Amino acid sequence: MKFEDFQGMRNIVAALFLGLFSFFLLDALTSFDPIAGASYIYNLKGPAIAPNMITVILFDWRGYDTLGEAFILITAVFTTSILFGRGVLGGDVSQHDETAVRRPTVVQKIFAAPFVFIIVAFGIVLTLGGHITPGGGFQGGSVIATAFFLSVVVYGFKKNVFNISHKGLIAFESVGALIYLCLGLVGLALSGYYLYNVGANLYPSLGVGSTLQSIFAYPDSTNAGIIPYLNIGIALKVLSGFCTIITILAGAEKHE
Repeated sequence: MKFEDFQGMRNIVAALFLGLFSFFLLDALTSFDPIAGASYIYNLKGPAIAPNMITVILFDWRGYDTLGEAFILITAVFTTSILFGRGVLGGDVSQHDETAVRRPTVVQKIFAAPFVFIIVAFGIVLTLGGHITPGGGFQGGSVIATAFFLSVVVYGFKKNVFNISHKGLIAFESVGALIYLCLGLVGLALSGYYLYNVGANLYPSLGVGSTLQSIFAYPDSTNAGIIPYLNIGIALKVLSGFCTIITILAGAEKHE
């Protein structure tokens, strides 16, 4: 089979999958009932279970929202790899390149490392406190990724504070995605609803036992259930995705 024929078949298959995805997406949007939205359910039952409104809002709906954001990030990483990653990641520039992207000043060399640790600490706080603050996994992962960017720009790929390879980023991204997806599958298996918060069990009639509920409950007084664990998973996913983009773009610039 010639290469042109293979390209044509791939385009046909891609068009079919795009058509199917568009059909199901439009069907879901047209059949969505806004009357059964968040306001009635959460205002009625949520405050009786969770003592803070942020956790109440996060019970189910934001889980799907964050899942969609993660898919958008995957698309961004994939697109960046296609446009700028050719010849860069083949030899894993993060392992053999010891020079900085730009020559740093003395002030940058001295203060970059402590700033990196401060930024990472702030990102961790945003992630772990995302169920009681406006933070969360996406915000926390993004903040930690800025620390990675600062470290790479000042110290280079191999000598930066993180010293993590592209393969390591892939591993972290995979672990984060698996945490998120598997917690969603637990809710599907126990309640019939994907990403159902089995740790808080908003609807006791669904039959989630108290033992299973205690296993997935977050050990604090907010009764957030699996929300903090979802934040940890999405933080790993977002952190690794943004760091991969940074690695590709910085490596492509150095190889111009």
